[in-house]
Amino acid sequence: MRDLNALESFVIAAETLNFSEAAARRHTVQSAVSAHVRKLEEELACVLFSRGRGRTMQLTPEGASFLVYARRILGLSDEAVKALRSARGRRTIRLGTTVTLALSVLPRTLRDFAQITPDVQIQIQCARSDALLAMLEAGEIDLAFMMDQGRRPTRDFVESTNLVWVAGPRFEGLPKTADVPLVFLTDGRDLRSYAFEALDRAGRNGFLAHLSPHPIGVRAILQAGLALTVMPQVTVDAPLQVLDEAQGLPRLKSVALSLYRTIGAPPPEQVTLIDLIREQLTAKEG
Repeated sequence: MRDLNALESFVIAAETLNFSEAAARRHTVQSAVSAHVRKLEEELACVLFSRGRGRTMQLTPEGASFLVYARRILGLSDEAVKALRSARGRRTIRLGTTVTLALSVLPRTLRDFAQITPDVQIQIQCARSDALLAMLEAGEIDLAFMMDQGRRPTRDFVESTNLVWVAGPRFEGLPKTADVPLVFLTDGRDLRSYAFEALDRAGRNGFLAHLSPHPIGVRAILQAGLALTVMPQVTVDAPLQVLDEAQGLPRLKSVALSLYRTIGAPPPEQVTLIDLIREQLTAKEG
């Protein structure tokens, strides 16, 4: 139904059951309301009101049914207008990051950011770190928070974080001479190499017990107590737990997390988000 003006006249007439009162509410004349209703009846091929001399005007069964839809259409129209007006006046930050960082570092950061800048909308896209850099260069995102991809003019900061051995809450420990069951992302070769290098250095054996193409799958395996993995310390949250050297596991190296942005001076809201992400990294590492 394209004529919202006619729908508004119909709804008010249905609520008042009086064309004169409906016209007064709409600041128009009765003949205009009558014309609106007549137009709707022609389009719908049915009578919406039963009316005549000496009879009280009432909605027909068809009119009562159509009233439900008319109200819904007008409500959706108002909602659409408000949403578009809000979107035009609202600033947006398109943030790209990895699933692991989105699950761990970002929740507290986003909560703090929303308190400081409640009128800014955050759009989050998750992908691999190398893919995020390509998205940034293509202008598809404004900021990219990820594993460091090397020095670039748009790298805003780089923070070092320790790698740690991680297990789920069901992990009960391993004999110090036992082979270490591991789980990694299918394409997580970097962290995998850190794990095997450290185990080789300590004279322990490790094996790939499980793989998953998605971080959620890795976490499911960890929480089932089926294997261990290696993660940046800042990304470990309950129910996952960090294993120390008392478990007979060797010390691991550190990795760098970085934030890259588009070329040019970032607007104030992006600067605020960048600062909060960096502060969260520092706090979690400490």
